[in-house]
Amino acid sequence: MSDALEGRSRRTRIVLVVFRLAMAVVIALFAWRTYEEMAIAKARSSGNLERADATVVNRTEERRESLGGAGQDRTSETFVWYEVTLELRVNGELQSVKGGGGRRVLDVGDHAQVGLWHGHVIELDGYYVWRGWHSGLGGNTLLAFYPLAMGYLITLAVAVRIRMARLGGIDETFVFDIVLGIIVAWATIAVLALAPAVLGTDHPRFWPLMPVATGTTASMLLIRGQLRRMQLRRLRRRQRKATRAGRERPPAPADDTDAEGAPARP
Repeated sequence: MSDALEGRSRRTRIVLVVFRLAMAVVIALFAWRTYEEMAIAKARSSGNLERADATVVNRTEERRESLGGAGQDRTSETFVWYEVTLELRVNGELQSVKGGGGRRVLDVGDHAQVGLWHGHVIELDGYYVWRGWHSGLGGNTLLAFYPLAMGYLITLAVAVRIRMARLGGIDETFVFDIVLGIIVAWATIAVLALAPAVLGTDHPRFWPLMPVATGTTASMLLIRGQLRRMQLRRLRRRQRKATRAGRERPPAPADDTDAEGAPARP
């Protein structure tokens, strides 16, 4: 029985190690992609993208359609559009971008100016074609893993705070704090998804930082309040114990003499 338990605990430790390593890799990739998006946005705004000449070597169009309106206000009218994918030869390399090149319709054999960031095509004839977090399988995979990575980071932050509380003499569990942090993070994701759509702007390039930051902050604030209440309860218990001990202690004599050491009467 002990051998079976030892084997199970060993497998559990191995699974935990593999999971933590996988989370470390995912978080590192998120950190890199966040830096990448912010650096691209800064390079675009400052005009520091590398300019190069590109030639269109292939053009494909994919027909898309959808009903008008949204939600319960859907209409029966069908809207049709075509998603254009261009294959470009840039500095001897082939790159695919989505978008027809802005105002000018590009076809096979046409030349265009592109803006590059470390070899990635960001602009095509001044038209933004970088897909950001949706660029390829890697970006979409990161998006799929984001809820897990977000919850792991919030749990890790809460675990560190609990460890600090235990070192200070408080041993409690804070499961609700983790759940609250994840709920706040999900609410932040909803706001980040809806607000840009309403305002007609792009998603912020640094958006993964915001849900984690808000969720972790909510958890830390709740833990801080709970720790203060625990400390107050402990202080009150100590004060009550000290008060009871003072009441149960026998009264001290009025002077330093007792019955045997009292001076004899004349």
